[in-house]
Amino acid sequence: MATIAQAAAHLCCSRAQFDQYLAEGVVTRQPSGKYDLDEVRREAFAHLRSVAAGRGGAAGDKLTAERAALTAAKRRREERQDELESGQVVRLAVVRRYLEQMLVGMRNRLLNLPGETAYMLAMRPQAECFEILDDSVRAALEEIADPAGAAARAAAAGVESKNGEPNRRDDNDSEKEDATDAAE
Repeated sequence: MATIAQAAAHLCCSRAQFDQYLAEGVVTRQPSGKYDLDEVRREAFAHLRSVAAGRGGAAGDKLTAERAALTAAKRRREERQDELESGQVVRLAVVRRYLEQMLVGMRNRLLNLPGETAYMLAMRPQAECFEILDDSVRAALEEIADPAGAAARAAAAGVESKNGEPNRRDDNDSEKEDATDAAE
């Protein structure tokens, strides 16, 4: 049997380090002068092995926290991928590009309307001109007459397919744009 000072000397550590081992529960606290040096050595070496393996001490706690954070990040990534594949989430950048293209196409069609109808309107009475223009404008506006359908097509453009490939060929910038959209 040994005292605390003798047990610390047996482990080749300072009295302060031995006190820290006692406080952390590395070495079992015994009454003064009752420390079994073999047991103290086994407990200290077991602790040092766990610290060296990354499972103990302050470094082990930090490693455990980092592993938990990594696991949580992987879980969030997999949940997001599942949502994308099931169609619950869409990529905003792709939807935005689809809507922009749809609106630009509509703008171009309406701007070209006078040129398309000018020949048909030549030398016609006013009522006939009205009918021709009305039919042309209504046909051009039919594309956006169903907002739910247009929104569904836009959302479908942003949903990824089952194999993880986006429906759009220009997905390289979409992750940057998604991050920008999320920040806004």
